[in-house]
Amino acid sequence: MTTVKALRALLVVFLTAELTPVGLWHVQTSAQEKGEVVSLCELTRDWKKYDHKVVRIRAIYRTGPETSEVYDLDCPDSDHVAWVPPDLAKMAPADMVDKMSRLLRPNGRAKIVATGEFDGPKKVDIPPGTSPGLAATLQAANSHYGHQNGWDFQFVISTIEKVEPAPADAPWPHWASEKRQ
Repeated sequence: MTTVKALRALLVVFLTAELTPVGLWHVQTSAQEKGEVVSLCELTRDWKKYDHKVVRIRAIYRTGPETSEVYDLDCPDSDHVAWVPPDLAKMAPADMVDKMSRLLRPNGRAKIVATGEFDGPKKVDIPPGTSPGLAATLQAANSHYGHQNGWDFQFVISTIEKVEPAPADAPWPHWASEKRQ
C-alpha cells in the first residue's frame, strides 16, 4: 500500500511540474533549439559552451585551394575562423548546395545561414612521461582541423538554409596579430 501512495505522489508531482511554467523538470530552451542564430564570434570566444553542439550560424563561407572555412564579418581574424569539411555533396538541401556552388565560382565566397555541429579544439591525450617539447608538438599538431592543421575550430554543415552573394566590399579573413608558433 505504501508503494501505491508513493507512486501516486510522484505522479502528482510530475503532472504538477509539467503544468507549471517553471516546473520541477523544466529545462530552458537554448538558442539553438529555438532556431536562433549564434554568431561565429560568440562560438569561438566561448567555445567550451558550444563544443560538439548543433548550432545555427550566419557567416561567410569561403573556399579555395587548401581552404574551406566560415568566418564572421564582425570578427574576421584567424582566431574566429572555423574549418568546414569541404564535401559540399553532404550538405543539404541540394538546391541550396547548387546555388552556393554557383555563387562560389566568381570569388570563392558566399553569405550563408547554416546549421551544423561546432567543434572546439580537439582534446589531445598526452602519454605520461612525454617530454614537454614533444607534448607541445603533439598538442599543436593534433588539436587542430583542416589543411596542415591550420584551424582551431571546425563547423560541420548539415543544412544550408539560405545562400546569398557575399558583399563585394566584405573583408576577407586575416591573420590575428599573434600567429601560432
